Amino acid sequence: MSTYESTVSMMNQLPETDLLLIHEFVRRLASKTEIKKEMYNPYKPLTREEIIEQLSIARKHADEGQVLDAHQVSANVREKYGL
Repeated sequence: MSTYESTVSMMNQLPETDLLLIHEFVRRLASKTEIKKEMYNPYKPLTREEIIEQLSIARKHADEGQVLDAHQVSANVREKYGL
């Protein structure tokens, strides 16, 4: 018997009140998924102008010395994640 058939068989044996509870649970899961899709995405596609603006900010920070040594960043990542 497949998973689908087993699930249908079990659901056929449930009383109506339990089926309504399952339906409500699935509805809530679906609505949470829809909400998550609408949430802020830091990895959204950037326009050309946004990329150029971010690069100019990065260059300004580099000119001002607001940078971290790459070796130190790598060491921090290895320490934090146990690599």
